[in-house]
Amino acid sequence: MKPLYLSIKGLFSYRQQVEIDFVPLTAAGLFGIFGPVGSGKSTILDAMTLALYGESDRLSAQDRRNYNLMNLQSSELKIHFRFLHDRIEYLFTVEGSRHSKRYDEVKSFKRRAYRLENGELLALSDDNRAFSAQEILGISYDNFRRTIIIPQGRFQEFLQLTPGKRRSMMKELFGLEKYDLKNPTSALLHTAKQQLSGVEG
Repeated sequence: MKPLYLSIKGLFSYRQQVEIDFVPLTAAGLFGIFGPVGSGKSTILDAMTLALYGESDRLSAQDRRNYNLMNLQSSELKIHFRFLHDRIEYLFTVEGSRHSKRYDEVKSFKRRAYRLENGELLALSDDNRAFSAQEILGISYDNFRRTIIIPQGRFQEFLQLTPGKRRSMMKELFGLEKYDLKNPTSALLHTAKQQLSGVEG
């Protein structure tokens, strides 16, 4: 996945709309995001994961997430994230707003996913189903945050995964399922033993 453009409005410290053009940054091959503590560096990553997966590592669904994600002085939240994957351009969006009369009530966020073809936006799902980037990237949210976006203070969790979870994650990240021959080999061996038993009989 190669980020192209990100627009954030009303998320955490980003009250006004901020736009980031990643094209000149990624053209250099390597870039960094720098700033003092609390300047919004992690929020850039939060915006991406919220757009892609509808999840935020800093807040769970039980934390009144929608209310706490929104800037307290904002009446709406908007995220537009464009990226390139396998030479196809995608746009993922998130939109939300506060209740017009009950300030502490934030409506459910609406997430949309599009593929760009010849300048046209083609919806990847209807309004009844939220689209997850896992269907495009082939990486679950948990593995995305563990490897692509490692949250502050969580690198230890990445290092201490159990062998089973680590194996599962590596398979998913590098497409190694096709090399896991244990089950097909066991089935083949079982069939061969049955056939041999029949021949011997």
